[in-house]
Amino acid sequence: MKKYLFLFLFVFSIVYGDQTNEITKKIFIESSFENWTTDFFSAISNGKIVLKHSVLYQDEEGRTHYSNIEKINSDILAKKQFFIKNHLCSKAELFAFHASGLNLEVNGKKVKEGKILPSTGWFRWDIPVEFLKDGLNEFIFSGSGTLLIEPSLYPNRSARSFDGGKTWDFDTLGVNCGNGEYVVRLRLEQYPEKGIATGEVNDLLSFAEGNFCVHGNFILAKNIQLSCTATIPPKTEINFQYRTGDTKIFQPKRWSSWTDFKREKNMWVIDQPVSNRFLQIRAILKTLSPDRAPVIENIVITADVKYTPPGKRFVITQYDNPEIINTGLPFAYQEPNYRTRALRKMYGLDDVIKGGNTELEKFVMLRNWARHTAPKGWDWGTGMWCPPWDALVILATNKQPVALCMCTHYSTIFTQCAVALGYVARQVILDHHCVSEIWSDQFGKWILMDAGNSQNPEMNCHFEHNGVPLNALEIRKLWKENRQNEIKPVYANEAMVSEKEKKEFESTIFNVYRRFAIPLRNNFLGNPEPGEPEQGQSEYYCDLYLWWEDSPEPRESPEYGKTSNRVGDFYWSINRTMIDLVYVEGNTIAVNLYHNTPNFSHYLVSIDNKEWKKSPEHFVWTIHPGRNELIVRAVNAYGHECPVSKVIIED
Repeated sequence: MKKYLFLFLFVFSIVYGDQTNEITKKIFIESSFENWTTDFFSAISNGKIVLKHSVLYQDEEGRTHYSNIEKINSDILAKKQFFIKNHLCSKAELFAFHASGLNLEVNGKKVKEGKILPSTGWFRWDIPVEFLKDGLNEFIFSGSGTLLIEPSLYPNRSARSFDGGKTWDFDTLGVNCGNGEYVVRLRLEQYPEKGIATGEVNDLLSFAEGNFCVHGNFILAKNIQLSCTATIPPKTEINFQYRTGDTKIFQPKRWSSWTDFKREKNMWVIDQPVSNRFLQIRAILKTLSPDRAPVIENIVITADVKYTPPGKRFVITQYDNPEIINTGLPFAYQEPNYRTRALRKMYGLDDVIKGGNTELEKFVMLRNWARHTAPKGWDWGTGMWCPPWDALVILATNKQPVALCMCTHYSTIFTQCAVALGYVARQVILDHHCVSEIWSDQFGKWILMDAGNSQNPEMNCHFEHNGVPLNALEIRKLWKENRQNEIKPVYANEAMVSEKEKKEFESTIFNVYRRFAIPLRNNFLGNPEPGEPEQGQSEYYCDLYLWWEDSPEPRESPEYGKTSNRVGDFYWSINRTMIDLVYVEGNTIAVNLYHNTPNFSHYLVSIDNKEWKKSPEHFVWTIHPGRNELIVRAVNAYGHECPVSKVIIED
């Protein structure tokens, strides 16, 4: 599906100037919401913009070591406070990490025994909603067990007592006698106060012209109006904002700030002409009552667009404009630095992949090398230490071994070595397993690499379906549909894998795709914090990852605050170069280049099969009789050359 359904009103005025014709055309943009992005409080559900019916209350992100605990026993009680502005909800759950054996009281009332959240280190209690109140709520833990602590000074809502709850100490917690917050989270089935959904960038000129490949010149847009079909219960509201720019992809320096639409009866309007060609809107949904929320079913934008059409029509036989899938969440990419350069040079990574004829072959060679850097895995070594996500540290300690090297470390070696070579890769957390995903220019998608899945190093693999490498979500989908028999593990050296090993591995591995998450950064080699000091050694508790859910409200991972059921938030596209052509005069065309390449360095351009040359983002292309070919590509700061985009014009 295209991002918008657009129609033209075939009534427009032509204003004749001295040399050019100015056209004003009424355009209609009807949003399908298909490629809108949302924050953590809103979602696109059944083709509508909604607020999620779930709120997680938390005062920490689990940025701590798993040994930083409070030991609760007959002499020590623990208390966690949550401030709830409006407690009205239909369901309440409390989650605490490694809290087995603890009893719970909520505002002085005993709660029934909790249960282990399946396949996690979390303990869960169903909280009767009538136990809650507006304002400060107190959750008191007793019995025999532990609570995890994140060091912090604010908001200071965790305390312990040595006298049965008569007095409470908010400043010295746990075995370290430090300040902090217990890793305890409260989820209420209610609507959040606010959520924001953001639309795609609209090219007003393309809507007016009908997506011609060589555009005329945009002058302005006026009489911009927005109408929507929505359900707006009492105590709820909907507002809209817009911003404009002169680039197809948002660039802060070349775009305006978000500005409110002006409300006029049942319409929202921009009460001044817009001189920028590109327009983006966002919807803000609000509620004052957590039991109700607005819903947006449809949005239509109309505008009068004024432009001059191109003075010549060109015959275009090829025009590559790759589809762009955006994430609604920021991702921090590893920039080149002295450590990435050292990793690449010290371990001869270019030589490791030199023999690969295709990109996939290079990935497999790197993955196989990563696994064989520590043939003996899952050994604590002489240091009895679990290294962080740092390939230089892991590679320096995994030979003897000096420290532990397990799945999370093999995936780290592959991920960060791939990054050092100029690829874009990241770790992926599964249910008791850790793998990598890497962006493939060859396949135009993210693909999964499992570097450390067995004591047998030859079993490092990726997974294919009908000959195409899969990512974690695709594997999970096939598993959920009971079609895992269609998935083919592709081992690095299948001849060295026994039939017994294959059978055991392939009969169990897909169960770990029950749930998965990605970190929202891959710059751990240059910036280890924030994160878990011994990531993966304990069960997961750190709320710095994005967890996949099949629905807007979390079901698989309700203990975490960052969840999404939007595919683009996990699998956005990168390394694309877009070409925008605007008529100048005669046989000259202005070329505008745009990209979504992380760590972008420069463009390379080849005209009529001549040598590649560095190019600015804007230049003029003179069309000559016959075949005219323009090929462009982006290059990142690591030197990686991205896929080409091409335009061919016959004149």
